Amino acid sequence: MRAALAGTTGNAVLMGVAEVGTPIGWVLLPGLLGVSARPRVAALVSAWAGVLVVASVLVPVIPGHRSDPQALLASTLSLTAVPLLAWARRRTRTASVTRAAGPTDVAVFTVPAGPGSAALAVCGSPGEIGAAVPLRGGGLLALVGTVTGAALDTPAGRRAIEQTFRRHARPAASPQRLAGVLDQAVRDLAPAGHLRATIVRVDRSGAVEAARCGSPDLITVAADRAALAGVPAGPALGSTRPAGSPARAGSAARAGSTARAGSASLGGGATPSPVTGRRVAAVAAAFADAHGERWVRVLDQVAADDDPAGAARRLTRGPRGGRRTGPALVVDPGPPSRA
Repeated sequence: MRAALAGTTGNAVLMGVAEVGTPIGWVLLPGLLGVSARPRVAALVSAWAGVLVVASVLVPVIPGHRSDPQALLASTLSLTAVPLLAWARRRTRTASVTRAAGPTDVAVFTVPAGPGSAALAVCGSPGEIGAAVPLRGGGLLALVGTVTGAALDTPAGRRAIEQTFRRHARPAASPQRLAGVLDQAVRDLAPAGHLRATIVRVDRSGAVEAARCGSPDLITVAADRAALAGVPAGPALGSTRPAGSPARAGSAARAGSTARAGSASLGGGATPSPVTGRRVAAVAAAFADAHGERWVRVLDQVAADDDPAGAARRLTRGPRGGRRTGPALVVDPGPPSRA
């Protein structure tokens, strides 16, 4: 929002100094900034651009925008349309995300994932982070994880992490790039906090790629058998020091054992890996060791339900009927991955 308002102000100053009098010079940049933002931000940008246009007409020392009625009408109509276009853009992007039916203590959202579909289950458990962003062309970027640290494990902290992910979840963004962005966001929000997360990308053909940052391994299902995907694990985001900087107090030993070359810029050492199978699942909560009861139960749940929404809902069930633990992501990428 600050960048959009600053860009709008800078554009008005530049137009005034250059004595540009055409409406397009005063409205084009604010319009582009507004359309690319959320509807509320777009409305604020349009209002501020309108104030600057009026100021350029009323204040004699600001040469610029024409004061004839047709020019002002064109600017007014253009600025009014910006929030509507931003709303339409956001609605188009999120129209494919639907809420599946389920119990009150868990929310399951379904979204296209290449030729197939995916489901994200969230249930408000402590430290829960979950977001799924559909991409143009039918792809998907999803984040599941948990945060630790007093500053991060708050509604505002968790919301900031999820909003950062959504803001940078673009068609060209790789899981490694997003891990780096989130790593920096964690450092900015809470130097002592950590984000253990898995980032999953599904392209328009159904190919799945994932990066693990201190989180449990993914699960894949081939035929009716489920197993760990074997995706390489990197350290939790925010847990390693940037290359070339001194270690934080009390964390030198940990940083010495986990820091890698370029760890800050590469998202704490996260290495994306392709994942294949008719179903791919990522569960934020740890599920014991490879021979534990919890792990076996998770595998059974992932393979049992034909509906990804049902499988995601099952994965949030707490041990022995306890409180649900999330988030959980289940992806059925479609025929290309099944083949």
